[in-house]
Amino acid sequence: MLRLARDYAAQARTASGANIVLGIWLIVSPWIFDYSGKSAVLSGVAVGVLIALLAAIRVTSSHNSAGLSGINLLLAFWTIVSPWAYEYATNAGALSNNIIVGIFIAALAIWSAIATDAEHRHGPDASSH
Repeated sequence: MLRLARDYAAQARTASGANIVLGIWLIVSPWIFDYSGKSAVLSGVAVGVLIALLAAIRVTSSHNSAGLSGINLLLAFWTIVSPWAYEYATNAGALSNNIIVGIFIAALAIWSAIATDAEHRHGPDASSH
């Protein structure tokens, strides 16, 4: 039976690359959704920068940086709860944005970490078993 080779490093890079884009989106979203308050804007920008930076490191060195996906997972949870923490949850656009983007960042961070773990267990370009 023919089995397809899996490139776990490519999966980790793809997931992390998507998180770079989502991090950049978080950087600009306070102005798109008109967040209320300087702290909310600073938080959105800082979290977006961190997510993009950590994901960029994962793209370039996915073999030994799986822990950074864990940090991005925590930042994703913060992205989801920050509208309530900074009291802009009444802004429907900002609230929806943070929840949706946070869920995507979390899912991609998990996918990236799982791919790296699988690569360590099966080796690069391993056949699926």
